[in-house]
Amino acid sequence: MVSKDWVSWPKPALHLSDVSESRLRRAVQLGAVGINVQGAAMGPAGALEILARPETPDPAPDFERLRRTVEAHGLEVLCLQLPAQATNGVLTGGARRAREIAHLTAVTRGAGKVGIPTVFFNLTPWRSTPTWWHGNPGVPEVQPEDVRHGSGPGRYYRPAGRGGAVLNTHETRRVAADEERTPPETLAPYGEIDAQTLWDRVRYLYERIVPVAEAAGVNIGAHPNDPPEPRFRGVEQIHRTPEGLQQLIDLVPSERSGLLLCIGTLHEMGTGAPDTMRALESFLTQKRVFGTHFRNPKGTVPDGYYQEDFLDEGDLDMLEVVRVMRKHGYTGGMDPDHAQGIEGDEGAREAWAWQLGYIRALVRAVRSEEGAAPLR
Repeated sequence: MVSKDWVSWPKPALHLSDVSESRLRRAVQLGAVGINVQGAAMGPAGALEILARPETPDPAPDFERLRRTVEAHGLEVLCLQLPAQATNGVLTGGARRAREIAHLTAVTRGAGKVGIPTVFFNLTPWRSTPTWWHGNPGVPEVQPEDVRHGSGPGRYYRPAGRGGAVLNTHETRRVAADEERTPPETLAPYGEIDAQTLWDRVRYLYERIVPVAEAAGVNIGAHPNDPPEPRFRGVEQIHRTPEGLQQLIDLVPSERSGLLLCIGTLHEMGTGAPDTMRALESFLTQKRVFGTHFRNPKGTVPDGYYQEDFLDEGDLDMLEVVRVMRKHGYTGGMDPDHAQGIEGDEGAREAWAWQLGYIRALVRAVRSEEGAAPLR
């Protein structure tokens, strides 16, 4: 079990799609306290295949094996996160909708049976495409200053960080230019989806899954639109502002409906750090933040450019972020997210380790401000 010292604190965490013994040992060695289990995770007896394979009627036995394996390493399963494709039919009006909702229902009930507190799912339609952006025909070629494509138009990995570290960048001007050069079937694989249609589809899901979550005692939620452009890949994005996220929370009122709140995306929505902190505090006050992606960009969508920088290089004071979390009693995960490209770092192992160590140091600093002993 996780150390009792961490019970009332925000938890340094890692999102893993591999929960094998070696990966869990490494997570402990790096200082993780919790695990966000993603996708069709590897592990004991294929414990998390249910997240991508909805035929299993009751996933609770698999989830129980997963939980025990993770806890045996002194870690906590903070949440389960379904693959982005698991809500494809819901979001695009496809024939799979009923099957997907049944799947999400089974996962939520199974999580509740074994004490896993939270289930997250995707509400951004274009992210549910089976092929990533750079694998599609007609995607614009990279420019000399680019290292590789990102997740969509205008998004490129570039040596924009300190010492030439490779960062994911987003430039609105390039979004428009790329869209003009991209075939419609690649740019908007599901056609145009307007805001009202998407709200209707999300409401249909929430009217069915929120009562299940309440009965199971499980929190549910989703990540904001990333990037938070008003329109992206043919979709009017409805979760790209704090107001849109609030509307999602209020769609079917329940204390079980909340957010996987990416602090980086939240900042990219607005006009500056004060706006970001006000929005963060609002969601924390409502107790609707069930998990966080802990990153610190430089720039915003209204600026026309941002880059996903190191935690100590972005626009936000991340120590103040942890102080606000502590103030409002947040005890969920703080996941490193979008690793920076460090010279010679195979598989971003050094980048993830650096981020997790920085997060632990921030928590230790807040703990010290309270005059308490360091957390173990």
